[in-house]
Amino acid sequence: MNLRKNLTFGFEQTFTISDWWTEPGFTATSDTPKKREKMLDLAKELAIELKGKYFESNDIWDHMQYEVTDESGETQFYVTMDPGSIEVKTPPCLVDKTESMAAPLFIAAERANCVAYRNWWYGVQGGTEGGCHVNMGGYTFETNPLFNEPELVVKYAAYVHNRPWLHHPFMGLDVGPEGNAMRMDEKPEFLEVKNKFLEYRNLYKSGKKLAPQETYDFFKDTNLITEKGSYPSLYKFKEGLFLIEDRGQESMREARDFFLVSEMRVQILEHLQKQEFSEELLEFPNLHKDELTQLMLWKNFVQWTKDFNLPTEEYKRFFLRQFPILNGGTNVPSKFEIHDGRRPRVIKDIVKRGDVVVAKNIDPSFKRFEIHTTELSTSIKLEAEGIEFESSVLSFEDTHFKYIDIKYNQDNPLLKISLKSEGKVIEQGIFNIQNMTWE
Repeated sequence: MNLRKNLTFGFEQTFTISDWWTEPGFTATSDTPKKREKMLDLAKELAIELKGKYFESNDIWDHMQYEVTDESGETQFYVTMDPGSIEVKTPPCLVDKTESMAAPLFIAAERANCVAYRNWWYGVQGGTEGGCHVNMGGYTFETNPLFNEPELVVKYAAYVHNRPWLHHPFMGLDVGPEGNAMRMDEKPEFLEVKNKFLEYRNLYKSGKKLAPQETYDFFKDTNLITEKGSYPSLYKFKEGLFLIEDRGQESMREARDFFLVSEMRVQILEHLQKQEFSEELLEFPNLHKDELTQLMLWKNFVQWTKDFNLPTEEYKRFFLRQFPILNGGTNVPSKFEIHDGRRPRVIKDIVKRGDVVVAKNIDPSFKRFEIHTTELSTSIKLEAEGIEFESSVLSFEDTHFKYIDIKYNQDNPLLKISLKSEGKVIEQGIFNIQNMTWE
């Protein structure tokens, strides 16, 4: 089946407000007065942009939402509330229509004073943490490639698992266990899942093909379905839907992003249509160490794209957003820079409402930082209280870097960084981990 003419993409795009920290509960509670106000503003502006109307209704959780129609009266967007942000559900569309579909959304958001990121006091625009799930399927069961070729679903899950650079640079900030987009090996039952994929592979090799619902039933006891926060999730690949919910996508910043992430998925699935069997799941013992750094992920992504027809450099925006440069404060160094790194969060406790997780208490004192320099023949010396791990110096192209994992002391939050050449300090800087700025 021709994927470009049949595979649809629907998004759950998220927005917040520039000064979100001034509104109690805005990013932790679904229903707040300010959130209702901004939902209405966004719905009004969308209706103006589409030359349509908006009206109030209830979502599947019985929360208030707004439906926005176009000039023909057909509903295009749903503006809903989410614990982390305002969420907008987009209409399904083919890959070549994703950018034009999303364009009015950002025009309306700008007029409604909504943004697709969280501003932080130290100058970084971070993820909304509300997610931007990508739902892949079809307009009808007859034209849904995943319904007609259910083996693609299994091939896709194995393929993206085996390539962390297709996951970590695009997802939200909550890396690792208990996140919103957990890899199969970030959950304890990975061996059982791995064996299940191997069983499916052997079944397919023997000539046995499973129907769509049979495919769901085959994997229903694995964490791709039992854990809502799986990446990708097969929870919706069942009777009545038959969608892949690809949760490994942080909120888009512009309409072009919608095309980039969709085009990448189309090309992967086109490749998998030619692949005879699903891949065996690989293990990554270094997954949350060197392989979860900006330059190593980018290195692997660049190498991977050589087999595809993708505008590689355009994807760098996702890597830069995930690992932003921290250059706030005074006495910012010129010969090296520090990037906010990613490490699995340390969760103190989880708050549930029934079976639904409504909040997680995170210990913010656990951090990872990456120090990058393009200076030749240099060493990087790091001094701070609470350093748990310090990598060796790694390199990619003309950049040398190392990273540290640290549990910093709030009473002594200073990180001293010295760049040396031939034993002499050529530049030095003091970074305050508490306020994330240079001193």
